[in-house]
Amino acid sequence: MTRNYVMLIALAIMSISNGFSQKISDENKYEFGLRIAPNISWVTPDSKSIDANGISLDWNYGFTVSRYINERYAFGTEINVVNVTSKFKFDKVYLAKSDNSAKGFADDLSMTYNLRYLQIPILFKMRTNPINGGKLRVYGEFGMGLGFLIRSKIDVSSSVVKVDNMDAQNPDAADNFNIQADSISAAYKKSVNFFNPSFIIGGGIQYDLFSNTKVYTGLRYNGGLMDILYEDKWAATNSFTSLSFGIIF
Repeated sequence: MTRNYVMLIALAIMSISNGFSQKISDENKYEFGLRIAPNISWVTPDSKSIDANGISLDWNYGFTVSRYINERYAFGTEINVVNVTSKFKFDKVYLAKSDNSAKGFADDLSMTYNLRYLQIPILFKMRTNPINGGKLRVYGEFGMGLGFLIRSKIDVSSSVVKVDNMDAQNPDAADNFNIQADSISAAYKKSVNFFNPSFIIGGGIQYDLFSNTKVYTGLRYNGGLMDILYEDKWAATNSFTSLSFGIIF
């Protein structure tokens, strides 16, 4: 068994070494492209007082650039606008509008955070040689995404308070309300953390159309690494899987 593992590792090292020995011309070192991707997003709570409340269909789009170090391996980055919906439901809490127009206990509170990030992935990319000498390749990628919050809106539903499209960071006075454990406790914070890093892994297929123009499609998983909620007593990460469609020039 140990011998088999050694042989597999040796074959992997030989494959990577062969890939790095394949030189690439200066005119093909850089690739630029555009991508669009519908994505399914969800939250993973790490606090007993909140629960996930389903998945959502969102979308993202952006500009891509890759710098190939040889024919098969490259470093890449992107500038993406990423929309992620994070749905939560809460245990029994006390709710009170800021103008005292509504207040009381509710055990049916749900909050949907509609978040938008400017994401800059940093990726290592791999691709096969053309399959059977044709125009089709298989590719893989992994790395890290750096997400910066640019929009955060909340839809709130409960038997006591209902608010649509409330700004999570700076709510209007007419929309604002408090979430408390009881009528005398301090209010929980409803805002969202600015920075949202994620682990990225994905793969798919790429097809050479003509000259340096290519199209591709593939799956990409973004796994959240940090808590998205500003409130210390609530903890949750958001993640999403996207189906990418892109063109490379």
